[in-house]
Amino acid sequence: MNRRHFLHQTGAALGSTALTPLHRSLAAVVNEPRRAATLEEAYKQLGFDPHAGDSFTALWMADIHYGGGKPENILPPMIAEIAPMNPRPSFIGIVGDLICAASRSFGTIPNEADRQIAVEEYRAMKPHYEELARLAPVKLTLGNHDTYPGEDDLGLFRSVYGDTPVTHAFETKGVPFIIANGGSCGLLGDAQQAWFCDQVKKLHRPGGTLITAVHQPSVGSLVRERGITSAVRAAFAEARGKLWLIGGHEHENRDRQFTIPRGENVMNAWITAGNRTSWGKENPGYWVWCFSAGRLVGRIFRHVGDAAGYTLSAPEVTAKAEPLFLPFENQEDLLWKVLVGEGDEPYRRTTKAAWCLNYWTYVRQLDYEFPLSLAKGKAKRCVVLMASISDEPTGLSVSANGNDWHPIENSTERNGSYVTFTIPQSCLDAGTLSLRMTECAVSGFALTA
Repeated sequence: MNRRHFLHQTGAALGSTALTPLHRSLAAVVNEPRRAATLEEAYKQLGFDPHAGDSFTALWMADIHYGGGKPENILPPMIAEIAPMNPRPSFIGIVGDLICAASRSFGTIPNEADRQIAVEEYRAMKPHYEELARLAPVKLTLGNHDTYPGEDDLGLFRSVYGDTPVTHAFETKGVPFIIANGGSCGLLGDAQQAWFCDQVKKLHRPGGTLITAVHQPSVGSLVRERGITSAVRAAFAEARGKLWLIGGHEHENRDRQFTIPRGENVMNAWITAGNRTSWGKENPGYWVWCFSAGRLVGRIFRHVGDAAGYTLSAPEVTAKAEPLFLPFENQEDLLWKVLVGEGDEPYRRTTKAAWCLNYWTYVRQLDYEFPLSLAKGKAKRCVVLMASISDEPTGLSVSANGNDWHPIENSTERNGSYVTFTIPQSCLDAGTLSLRMTECAVSGFALTA
């Protein structure tokens, strides 16, 4: 299934703001990716002194996927590289997808056999996790393969790791870090969302640096894992400064940037998988982020075992910022809307799809029926939030009676995740619009004038 598009961006240009001598030393780095034979040489190229009193490093990895390949080939090679670091990182962040079997695909609830396999995968990771923790404090969180929809108690993880935290909020030498649990679907939930917003208010200083992390780097998504977009919008609404969100999930290194309406830009860093058997281009790998005087001064990528050494990246993302809208926020003539997981149940008729709390995916057949009285008889067009999930074309059909279906794929207008079409006269006459969707993911519906 060609679900993800692989891109690689290892360098970015510095912004035009005034720079200190330390930051000016980065100018030679950012025009194109630079390599260094050793970590010490990489520090030197950055002009970064890790031993200075106001300096420190943080090490990030993700998608270690115990259960994929031999356990001794996952964390131990990274441990061997981290152990001689001088100084060692202030902490090591593992940004989700620790294992494979708790949910093997989006929306999958494990059977008893997979539950037992998931527990064994967690157990296989445990001695290596403890060895890593002897080198530096480990701040881990969970991803979509570590838990499943409806597992509110994180029982599979807790059966092996007890009360080990999966959310973290702390400060290191003036830099705040907040790590959230994206769980099975990138939906933080009301309690964690409130916690996330509260920690941003408590820890972030206006104009300062804020580093956040969650497994799913799905900022900007309106369909899959759309909860990340709303979480970031809510938490960062009043924050001003250098705002970062780190994520794994996509098994690639990539930088993006988003603008919150009437707010700040958010820099989004995707980091590649830490397991050599995972799909992806640059795995296994990890990142060393370098901080000085309360600011991020450089990022260093290590492809584990790479004889060519280390790749340097800048502390800024200058890729064109994309607007960070919520579902249907920028739709004109909106009369009525409903989102999956937020009031859509009365209208759902047939479901052959995977449930992801606030969206449907792996849709083989998904039928909804909407009375047009919801828009007081004024609706002329319908908008569906949907995205492709495979090489098969998405399907969209309509019916006035729920029996006679007519494909309308060729008469739709597409704008990103928005699929818009004119409501057929037969549906207007019947006062009912039935929709059938196939080969897609779906997160919402709207009626417009």
